[in-house]
Amino acid sequence: MAAPTAYSLIATDLDGTLLRGDDTLSDRTLAALARAGRAGARHLVVTGRPAPGVRALLDDLGSTGLAVCGQGAQVYDAGARRLLWSVTLDRELAETALGKIEAEVGDVYAAVDQDGADGLTLIEPGYLMPHPTLPAVRVERRRELWDRPISKVLLRHPELSDDELAAAARAVVGSLATVTMSGPGTVELQPCGVTKATGLALAAEELGWAGSGPSPSATCRTTSPCSTGRRTVSPWPTRIPN
Repeated sequence: MAAPTAYSLIATDLDGTLLRGDDTLSDRTLAALARAGRAGARHLVVTGRPAPGVRALLDDLGSTGLAVCGQGAQVYDAGARRLLWSVTLDRELAETALGKIEAEVGDVYAAVDQDGADGLTLIEPGYLMPHPTLPAVRVERRRELWDRPISKVLLRHPELSDDELAAAARAVVGSLATVTMSGPGTVELQPCGVTKATGLALAAEELGWAGSGPSPSATCRTTSPCSTGRRTVSPWPTRIPN
């Protein structure tokens, strides 16, 4: 019988955490998660990948619970195979932010994650996916990136490092979006104020998390880095009806 765990909820990333370089899970990792589950802890995946890009991985984990996806912009129910919450990045704001970034650093290559449980990742000519295992659809022109609602924009620069691109983007984007450097070759624009902490708080509330100390929903409600002139609370995604 597994010993009781001190944790009620264990939240982990995927890339660089649970996953190996080839996007597989080791037997050791699966065994550790199984032990935590037997000890009474719930496991919650919190990832920058969009919901459609984690469905197979959640199946490999045997997960039927919730997952926070898209850097906090989506809360996905693996058992029901549907989104519980989703928030989109306004496409006009995204285009404006992209224009400001290119005015500062020159041309960049862009991609988008479409909103929805079956949304596609679209990439414009020149954009290379940082993870070759992730599916993507190449479009002929940038304007095709904006055809449907999106959850985020992914950026790459032909010369600047990720740190340099992220710093330049933060300097000019302001309140248009949140800028995140989520991994090698991945600088992203998300809805303003939305982070993984936003999605984690929402998922924890949905799970009815309660402990002896402050709940995750209290400790993860961060102030928005996008606000101008004052500090504002991060916006909450919209619940999607059944």
